[in-house]
Amino acid sequence: MTDVSEQAPAYAGLGQRRNLAILFADLSESTRLAESVEAEHYALMLAELRALYHQVVPKHGGQVIRIQGDGMLAIFGHPEAREDDGRRAVESALELHEAVRRMRPPAGWMQSLNLHSGIHAGLVLMHEGDEVRGRFELLGNAPNIAARLSDAARAGEILVSEETLGLHGHFFSMSERQSLQLRGRAAPLAAFAVTGRAAIGRRFEASVQRGLTPFIGRERELARLDAALDEALAARPHWLSLRAGAGVGKTRLTEEFLRRAAGRQCQVHRGYCEAYLSAEPLQPFLQMLAALTDMPEVRQASELPPKARLQALLEVLAAQALKVPQLLFIDDLQWADDATLQLLHRLMALAQQRALPLMLLTATRPRAPGDVIPVASDSEAAVLELHPFSDEEATQAVQQLLPRTDPFVAVEVQRHAGGNALFIEELCHALANEASGSAATPRRSNETQQPGNAWLSALVESRMSRLDAEHKAVLRAAAVIGNVIPAWLLQRLTGRGADDPAVLALAEQDFVFPDQRAGHLRFKHGITRDIVYEAIGLHERQQMHRRIAAELRANEAQVAAHELLAYHDGAAGDWANAFEHAQQAGDQALAVPSLDRAKKQYRAALAALEHLAGDDHYRLRWISVAYRFGMACVFDASRADLRVLQHAAELARGSEDAALIARAEYWLGYVSYALGEARDGLPHCERGLAAAERIADAGLVAQLRGTLGQLRAAAADYAPALTLLDEAILVQREQARRPGRLAVGLAYSLACRAQVLGDQGRFADAQVEFDEAMSLIRGSNHAVEASVQGWRAAVYLWQGRWTEAQAAAAEAHRIGGLVRSLFTFSMGHAAGAYGAWMAQLDPEALLKLQDATTWLAPRGGGLFSSLNHGWLAEVLEAHERPMAARRHVAQALRRGRRHDDWFGVAMACRAAARLALPHEASISARYLALARAAAQRRGAGHDLALTDLCEAEIAIARGQAATRWLDAAEGRFEQLDMAWHLAKARELRAKA
Repeated sequence: MTDVSEQAPAYAGLGQRRNLAILFADLSESTRLAESVEAEHYALMLAELRALYHQVVPKHGGQVIRIQGDGMLAIFGHPEAREDDGRRAVESALELHEAVRRMRPPAGWMQSLNLHSGIHAGLVLMHEGDEVRGRFELLGNAPNIAARLSDAARAGEILVSEETLGLHGHFFSMSERQSLQLRGRAAPLAAFAVTGRAAIGRRFEASVQRGLTPFIGRERELARLDAALDEALAARPHWLSLRAGAGVGKTRLTEEFLRRAAGRQCQVHRGYCEAYLSAEPLQPFLQMLAALTDMPEVRQASELPPKARLQALLEVLAAQALKVPQLLFIDDLQWADDATLQLLHRLMALAQQRALPLMLLTATRPRAPGDVIPVASDSEAAVLELHPFSDEEATQAVQQLLPRTDPFVAVEVQRHAGGNALFIEELCHALANEASGSAATPRRSNETQQPGNAWLSALVESRMSRLDAEHKAVLRAAAVIGNVIPAWLLQRLTGRGADDPAVLALAEQDFVFPDQRAGHLRFKHGITRDIVYEAIGLHERQQMHRRIAAELRANEAQVAAHELLAYHDGAAGDWANAFEHAQQAGDQALAVPSLDRAKKQYRAALAALEHLAGDDHYRLRWISVAYRFGMACVFDASRADLRVLQHAAELARGSEDAALIARAEYWLGYVSYALGEARDGLPHCERGLAAAERIADAGLVAQLRGTLGQLRAAAADYAPALTLLDEAILVQREQARRPGRLAVGLAYSLACRAQVLGDQGRFADAQVEFDEAMSLIRGSNHAVEASVQGWRAAVYLWQGRWTEAQAAAAEAHRIGGLVRSLFTFSMGHAAGAYGAWMAQLDPEALLKLQDATTWLAPRGGGLFSSLNHGWLAEVLEAHERPMAARRHVAQALRRGRRHDDWFGVAMACRAAARLALPHEASISARYLALARAAAQRRGAGHDLALTDLCEAEIAIARGQAATRWLDAAEGRFEQLDMAWHLAKARELRAKA
């Protein structure tokens, strides 16, 4: 065992990774300028410009790395990382631009001088430089992007990427968000043109502008603040220090408290401290008093020397407290100057001496080991520690910021943010902008991911830079192990266990803390772990991953999961082992089942296999994994999955092996079916069936016939569908007799047959099929159980048995969540909502239907999505929202016209017919005809009966006779045992 903190890495000469803000600046029109003036005059101008570069950049904490001609490259964040390095780069650019505009142009040049600049932040690999490369050589994408932004900037313009500034952008006036396609970059880059400095002084105000994290929970903390204010109002002065790490929500909590306090009989003052050039002594108090400029004593105090000013300010505040109770709030006290801290103590002492009604509220961050504590600190204050959101609170915050996002992605946001309100806000903001290509979606995996906000990386790195070398070494080792850290493994790598002071110090600094599982630690925030990990050099990371994999294999007392070994082997570049373990991890996840984990592991196996492409068995192994991948996709398909299966089919065709071709075409057809693309899936399954028949594989023939039956059923070709399903069921019943196997295929075939029978109005027969299917899988919590329950819910809805439909839909929704099948999860949610709407006009039904449909939209909508559009069209029509209803009518009709899905078409057309009332009789008639045609195509008696009822409703609304339609509707309802609808028809007849 070796202590990693004592190692001298052999790869140190390869440079170090740093998160830097990079500024490129160039003189605009410099070529034409050089041609237009005398060389001596140009040289003098150039010398003055270069002097400005060297004067201005260091003032803002940056370093000039290289000057070439009239252009300059500067970095911010080395040797010390600061959370505001992006801001410093922009401030530097603004000052440079202003100074260059004031320069006297060379003789012979009649225009003013201007710079154009680009700023971008990100990870770079830094090497010592030379005369050619500058003080440092910077390798990576970040310098290139900054240079491209500078090239794209117009004369006098400063272009800065969105991820560089984040919420620090509130310090500046900026253009609208631009999406720039930079040369050499595939995806557009979100950027802004900085036009000047803004009046906003606090991050909270920027959050309000962009979309504030919802105020959730914090009841205990609010009660403590209210109690402190009660004490102060009773002339018992109180100082409360609110302490928490960056982003946990100090300012959000205080703003909520101050909003409530404003309604009480007290005067509220606000101020903040900052650690930048614009900071000045007594800054927060001067900000407070700036709002009291109508008071002569305030104007007089502001003109006094510093020492006298302090005493004068003290008297002003004390005098104010005699008139009305005072509440003073100071944010970011960790950056306060000594004078501010002295005034706080003297003000509190004076308030206590005179029994003044005054409350001091300060917000600050915890101190790190080694921090120099000022002589005057907030040590006299009562401390209120603010903790990150609980899981429930974090979930609420994500749901409010991203109300329509995929719920499984929302879970990943919560996991990645770890309860930190700022991280939740930033990840949700990134996801909201994902369509522009500027966001980074949290991954459902153990993979690392560099967050899309370089300023967040700077925030974390600035905290990390305050740790000593020992703590940093432990933190880096923990980051390489993963988000969850077995304590024994950390001990093996670093010589420091869970109770070691170095590890405990990381918990105090909000990095790593004990997990719920004994013997494990975990990163409090997944974002923090990713940033620390990415800051470790590639070769160092790989060496550590190799050591971790070796420890996992060697320690017999620890059963290493395949998933963990696959991750570390892959990160170490051991592709053969990574492939084997990822494949086995996928098999384990599929058996549980956990579909998203299975798909992720199979994708990892295929990625590892690409590094072994020269292997003779490459083709067979690739297709074998793709088969397993297809099994995971059936209940949770997305369009991205098709690319894997299409490649497998291409490899199979190249082999001319009928068995490989049959299975590859089978899975490609099946996943097309799962995506709701019946027309596209049919030819694949037909080719697969022909190949399976050539090799006389009875089991595969039965599978393919069953899938063809499902595809025919989806396209409403019921006669051939039933024939094919019956043939498949006959073989699958024989196979189901084998012990130890869950009869997944048979259960789903029976459910599909039940769906056809139910759509044809043979409800009793359909329930018999459902009962048999459920007898095979009930209680398994397998994805197929969710599918069967989802179809059962749909058939109950067709019959009007709302209570049973909601119960079945709830099971589909529950199991879909367990197995991480977004499709069954969403469809169960939607079917239950429609049942609740029909049963009791549930006011939440519309929102639930919209959510479920939105969740599936990025994947193409999925199997039978016309049902969602039909349900939504009907409910929106009832809510008198015609434009929205018509959009869903169009979506349902589009599904039918592709011959992929007819189930919701008639329902959508009936909603459109009702929307045409009362003056558009021809349009109404056309939609009713379409509804009837869609129902007749399927032989759907329930839809024909509902269309008759709709004809009757429209006729009555126009004052026309409806007896014919009511007679037809009642007859069908009675025949089909649709009791609820029959009662509605009779009520309508009575009213008519």
